[in-house]
Amino acid sequence: MTMQLATLFGRTLRQAPAEVDSRAEQLLWRAGMLRALAGGSIALLPLGSAVARRLAAALATAVRESGAQEIWLPTTASESWPETVIDLARRDLDSYRQLPQTIWAWRRRRRALGRNRASLLDLPTPTTLSWAGLALDAAQAQTLFDEMRARLTATLQRCGLAAVATTLDVSTTASLIVDSPAASLPTLDCPACRLRWPRDLAPLPPLPAYDSSTPSASLVETPAANTIAALTAYLGIPTAATAKALFFTDQRSQRLVFAVVRGDREASLVKLAAAIGAGELVPASAEQIQACGATPGYASPVGIRDALVVADLTVANGAPLVAGANRPGYHLRDVVFGRDWQATVVADIAQAEAGDPCPHCGTARVEGVGALVGALTAPQPTAIIAQDADRQNRPLFLVGIEIDLEPLVHIAVDHHHDERGIVWPTAIAPCDVHIVTLGRSEAVAAAGQTLAAALRNAGQAVLLDDRDERAGVKFNDADLIGAPWRVVVSEKLLAADQVEVRRRAADQAIVMDRAAFIALVQSETPGDQSSATTLNP
Repeated sequence: MTMQLATLFGRTLRQAPAEVDSRAEQLLWRAGMLRALAGGSIALLPLGSAVARRLAAALATAVRESGAQEIWLPTTASESWPETVIDLARRDLDSYRQLPQTIWAWRRRRRALGRNRASLLDLPTPTTLSWAGLALDAAQAQTLFDEMRARLTATLQRCGLAAVATTLDVSTTASLIVDSPAASLPTLDCPACRLRWPRDLAPLPPLPAYDSSTPSASLVETPAANTIAALTAYLGIPTAATAKALFFTDQRSQRLVFAVVRGDREASLVKLAAAIGAGELVPASAEQIQACGATPGYASPVGIRDALVVADLTVANGAPLVAGANRPGYHLRDVVFGRDWQATVVADIAQAEAGDPCPHCGTARVEGVGALVGALTAPQPTAIIAQDADRQNRPLFLVGIEIDLEPLVHIAVDHHHDERGIVWPTAIAPCDVHIVTLGRSEAVAAAGQTLAAALRNAGQAVLLDDRDERAGVKFNDADLIGAPWRVVVSEKLLAADQVEVRRRAADQAIVMDRAAFIALVQSETPGDQSSATTLNP
């Protein structure tokens, strides 16, 4: 199919809207590839869609050629990709004879970090290539992981996304985060091992177990000490010696959630929601807090009822803490998790901060800003049991890779543009050849259509500028849209059966025979592969 600019949905713009402040977004708007919707979402118009589909086809080909089997997930995912894979495997895998297994899917994954603005970088539910491997042991899982990383790394590099390919070069479970001038995601970054995390999801290493003896919990009067600051000032203790009580309502299940973190920490609502599979968490009312047996300002997990209690790792290592007594004006000293109170869930829910040690190398982390483009799941055991060749039960190991599609379109423009417009990498350009017809004669129009048909028959994707516009306007739009080749058809050139050809990145055009140009393009461009993949809605 040849796209024709005269009838193409989406037109080029001289200027992007004033609220679009990044260079990549401005170019995508001006090139007629991106638009914002009234609700704050975005739409990729035909030229932008062509880029996304070519990129999707390249990634899907890399996965298919590995032998991975495709599954279809027609709805927006509420579960994580590892949870989805485990749920499927639990029903169908139970023997080493079925292993290893690799599956993949296009899915809409829900990102808690999505922001309500019209940007490809901040979509709350991006289209995601999700791959997973299941193996009988860690070594087999690592082999699957390494092979798929190598395939996807090579594909991303061929697509002009070396910055994204570099993020795959880690050996642990990690978020894939890249730099972008338009990035707005706060991150915590390790300058030593180069790992990066969204700030609200950054893990904290567990504390060593407390191994000293602790006296029984005792009641202490603490008048007007209904905040951590007032409590520590009154007792003369550090904030790290206290337990902070936080109450929320899960809007999805209407459960009362009682989160307990150390007094010197805040809770990350993103980590907390992920740990318990919650929807939006909102502060609980005083009436809800009192109904579970707690007292606002003096709340304690000791003796609590009818609440889902979540203990952070910082309060679950056995160290004695000062906690509320669920009685106005009083607290309890030497409260110990496991002895004096229990939790429904124990998880890392505390907010990490700059200066906290990297959980992998111990280096102090620093603040940063980046764009989230995917996730890696390093080999990890699951609760699924399968028999090995010796009839011994062993846990299956899981690995996974997720790559978000739409943010990569933005990242590609970040890295491939000049003062005139976008310079698409050949593998993901919206078209291989941009034909410009000059003149209003029927012969020129027919020659443009004939050349487009010949290129299409040679496997090339074509954009034909058949508008009734001045040459300068057409040339400027060709540079803005950024196809690898621009070819001009005019009456003068037609008389000699020639075309004027210019590579997008070149300064000068050359004149050559039409047949020679078709042969040249065939030898240097991969052709249109976008129909090789179908994306989930």
